[in-house]
Amino acid sequence: PNRRADDEESEDLPKSIALCGVQSYLKMLIFDNFIHADLHPGNVLVRVEEVGYLARLQRYVLLGQGSARVPHIVFLDAGLAAQFDPSLYSNVQEFFGSIIQHDGPAFGRAVLGLSPSQPYVADQDAFVSEVAVKMAAMKAEMDRGEGRAGDNIRSYMESVRAHHVTLDPTVMVALMSMMVLEGWQFRLDPNVSIVGSIETQLNRRSSIMGWFM
Repeated sequence: PNRRADDEESEDLPKSIALCGVQSYLKMLIFDNFIHADLHPGNVLVRVEEVGYLARLQRYVLLGQGSARVPHIVFLDAGLAAQFDPSLYSNVQEFFGSIIQHDGPAFGRAVLGLSPSQPYVADQDAFVSEVAVKMAAMKAEMDRGEGRAGDNIRSYMESVRAHHVTLDPTVMVALMSMMVLEGWQFRLDPNVSIVGSIETQLNRRSSIMGWFM
């Protein structure tokens, strides 16, 4: 029986690492306003530790995982890092909030707000309408258990380029790091919900339980 439990935990470990990696990065981005700008796999260290029953219960309540062996993600070499300007940070919060609410128009407006100005966009309403349609398609995919976060990001970036939307350089750094993270997360466990992880981090800002994570 013990061997079977060890085998099950070994099988679940890649899934736990994938979830922990996504949560760790989003915590930096949403909660700490810190962006690791060189997030290739060589700069990611995984440390596995045994945790007690209280920590296991907290993880099960918040993340749906209660394994005794818990991975910890260590991001190395933060020599390349970035931080959102305070005037931009509120728009970043709205950006992520609109994603978990699947609010297409709000998402489009939030994207336009990821730069102090948009001098090259000929029709902002057209851009908002276009990404709103894509947001609805993304929601439909999620409801069917399909879709991939990386593909959705690429699709939205196509609209950004087509409408000549300007993005703050810090936003581009965050997006590139997110794409790298999504790539190795998808290989470890394609079922990890990026949207669910975003919602967890946004909820942490007002949750007492978040302090125990």
